[in-house]
Amino acid sequence: MSAATPHGSPLGFHSYDPGIAAGSLALWITAYSAGSGKVDIASGTARLLVNNVCSVFDVFTVPNSFDPAHSLGIFSAIIRSMEIQWSGVTRSVIGFSDPTNKFRGDFYECSAKIAVSATTPSETGHGFHFESDPATSHTDFAQFGTEHNGVFFS
Repeated sequence: MSAATPHGSPLGFHSYDPGIAAGSLALWITAYSAGSGKVDIASGTARLLVNNVCSVFDVFTVPNSFDPAHSLGIFSAIIRSMEIQWSGVTRSVIGFSDPTNKFRGDFYECSAKIAVSATTPSETGHGFHFESDPATSHTDFAQFGTEHNGVFFS
């Protein structure tokens, strides 16, 4: 890596995502199998583990993900595995409520470790593979919790 390419690519951070749902403002959302996530409020931990998520695209960069024309292209991809572990709660927001917007919940700020393996199949003409190092892939801010909104607000 050089100073000009601090993230290992002249394009910057690579982006895999399921795109923006047609007719809505929902983005970067995809369904996972029941039981993929576990939350233990009492111990202040949460975990998400998914395998073979095929409803994602390799859009190369985050700005290209938001560009409806996808000027850099867009290709079908597979997240072979992804595990996120939340722990080390540093702040709790219990009983947050916003009646005007019908949103309430209990939230726990912490950090998270991430392990992901993603592939753009070679038949797309790219064959790119990304593998994170869970020893160094972490966040300084993460959050998990429970929430109720809309018709579920009451």
